[in-house]
Amino acid sequence: MKWSWEHAKEMGLQFEEVTDGDGNVLDYEGHFLYADRGTLNTIEDVAVYIADLLDEQAKGNLPFDMCFFWDSIGSVPCDLSVRSNKNNNEWNAGAMSTQFGNNLNQKILLSRKENSPYTNTLVAINKVWTMKPESPMGQPKLQNKGGMSMWYDATLVITFGNITNPGTSKIKAIKDGLQVEFAKRTNVQIEKNHIGGVQSRGRIVMTSHGFLPDEKRAIDKYKDEHKDHWLKLVGSLDFDLIEEGDLEEDTISPNLLD
Repeated sequence: MKWSWEHAKEMGLQFEEVTDGDGNVLDYEGHFLYADRGTLNTIEDVAVYIADLLDEQAKGNLPFDMCFFWDSIGSVPCDLSVRSNKNNNEWNAGAMSTQFGNNLNQKILLSRKENSPYTNTLVAINKVWTMKPESPMGQPKLQNKGGMSMWYDATLVITFGNITNPGTSKIKAIKDGLQVEFAKRTNVQIEKNHIGGVQSRGRIVMTSHGFLPDEKRAIDKYKDEHKDHWLKLVGSLDFDLIEEGDLEEDTISPNLLD
């Protein structure tokens, strides 16, 4: 529900705008399929949409590898929740387990077999909530909104942020009193990895154009490559950078599932 074509183009999505004689944008064309929240109202709708595309691929009507991006899992209720006009997390978790854990996730994994003509991937963003410690000396635990089914079935889980605070800091460009958010620095950790088995943690810098290594050289290169962007926002290439926020914490919270 927060999709922006301008932002998608900044991040590298390639498409052409279809306009009328007056220059008004009517549609967008490119090598992708787009479905927004208005057409996929339930978990079951999302599952049917993906399953239909996989079926078309199997029939030869979509002769391509496919990568599905779903943002975000926790914001979509199940059919029973919608029909009952009551968003029940247990119902949603059950639907997620049935539609994806026992069905679609398996199909996507099977596409990675050597005899499969195409390889498919599902990248999903999921929100979390913090469960209080079970004892006064215990630690808070993170739970995925909508149940743990996607986490259990995921091949790779990358987590962003912290448990007790957001785990991010804002990097701002300041010029003559004008402040523009330049990027965000965030803690990041490979929580689960069934590809290479390597797990690590560190920090990265998130920008409107993608991720950067958390190092001054990479940030300086980014500033230089996007001079026009900063001239438009700040009106100058001569600006100061400040950082605001709280990054510190050893434990990092799950947000992005693959």
